[in-house]
Amino acid sequence: MPTTTRARRLGRLALLAILLAGPVDAQAADPNLLPAAPAYARNPGCAPARIALPPATHALPGGVAISPRPADIPVGQGDSAICFAYATADMISQRVGRAISPLDVATKFYFADPARLATLRDGRIAAHLRAHPHYLADIAWSRNAVDIAKEHNPGLEPYFDRLEGGEEDAAALLYNLDGLCDERDLPSHEGYAHFTRFFLAARYGAVVRAPRMCFRSTGATVDKLRSRRADAVNDAWLREVARRCRRRPSPVPLLPVSYRVAANQLEFMDLLEAGTPPGRAQLDRMLAMVDYALDHGRAPTIGYSWYILEERDPKDPDLAADHSSTVIARRKVGGRCQYRVQDNTGEYCARMRPGIRERCDNGRIWLTEAELRATLYSVIYLR
Repeated sequence: MPTTTRARRLGRLALLAILLAGPVDAQAADPNLLPAAPAYARNPGCAPARIALPPATHALPGGVAISPRPADIPVGQGDSAICFAYATADMISQRVGRAISPLDVATKFYFADPARLATLRDGRIAAHLRAHPHYLADIAWSRNAVDIAKEHNPGLEPYFDRLEGGEEDAAALLYNLDGLCDERDLPSHEGYAHFTRFFLAARYGAVVRAPRMCFRSTGATVDKLRSRRADAVNDAWLREVARRCRRRPSPVPLLPVSYRVAANQLEFMDLLEAGTPPGRAQLDRMLAMVDYALDHGRAPTIGYSWYILEERDPKDPDLAADHSSTVIARRKVGGRCQYRVQDNTGEYCARMRPGIRERCDNGRIWLTEAELRATLYSVIYLR
């Protein structure tokens, strides 16, 4: 066989092997864990920092087309209200070096059995659980704080795609169960848009299946997220997720560190109205945690108000607008510190507030320290 022919065939085989192997990790996961309780301090001089996230292929709803420039925009939540899952997925993706599915993060947060965490053999996870002995109660509290959307859901059934909100640290801890699911396996761009027909069919079939329901895979969650009809739909969803996800073990344990001055934006606003806003030391601590994470190669997630980015519609009944984003960079402009957040709503920069829209590029926005201090209420990063 001529050398050139052999080389071509070997080249084709190598290319085929790469394609079959799936996406190449953007970076190797850092095997080292950060200390559980470090001494936090602001970065002196607000030195430039940038955290690279692994690129994701955004499968577009309604077809098999792939976004031609997927790294240009974050995976968007569409009409869903689970920004916590998208921000947590970004945080985890950066930690493990793979783009994982936000819908899988949300699924585990709502329905995974938290008692199984204690059965994991990783000693580092066991040590984390011993250091946080109330984790089962915390997860139950965060699930009970979930809202159920009324739209197309007059019975307020806790169907998976009607659930709203969640906690990033609980979601990250629960994601230690059962391994990673890539975004390309369970596409999450535009929220539930890829699975509209699935949920319509599942709800239609639930009328038949629900009366004969027994204890199913949703049994480990809180009563608020269960009903006879919803159990049938959510069980079908869990089986669909299991069918789609080609899971692989995480290269590192996912151990969240968190700090909050309020549980959500409404509670934060109540503090302001009561004349007891978070003190300067508390806000300094949160920003110091953001600096610490960035300086140690981690992408922290923050809880803040969406109304920083976009003005509230006077007809919007929600006075508070909880939002969660991953912080991916830091810089100093005009002698003041700015942080770049990765928005996951899919909102256009042109619709954002004057001054904000000029600092927005494809869903990634530079916010000043003063803007963050006005509504920042939580910080989470992975050790």
